[in-house]
Amino acid sequence: LVFNQDRKYLEGCIKLGETIWKRGLLKKGPGICHGVAGSGFAFLLLYRLTGEIKYLGRADRFAGFMFTEAFSSGSRSPDSPHSLFEGLAGTLCYLVDLMQPDQSQFPLCPVFIG
Repeated sequence: LVFNQDRKYLEGCIKLGETIWKRGLLKKGPGICHGVAGSGFAFLLLYRLTGEIKYLGRADRFAGFMFTEAFSSGSRSPDSPHSLFEGLAGTLCYLVDLMQPDQSQFPLCPVFIG
């Protein structure tokens, strides 16, 4: 894992996570490409890399937003509503990984091996 070999990569990930948290959600839809689940996956990655519970809490808060009226009324329908990256398939991957955060992996792009 490259993050264990050079601290600057981990520090870059942490800065990215703080930017996501400060700038807010991508509200285009629920998916991982440009939606809530994609932002949430960044926090699951940070949780696995650092073990800091605040990142798991942030991932959980992003997931919770998908079940609010503000999200339902403000997000767009994806072009491919059932696909992995734009649709519900990716969202389900995120929600499942949220239930087992110590094993979470971004779909089709594993960072952790073994």
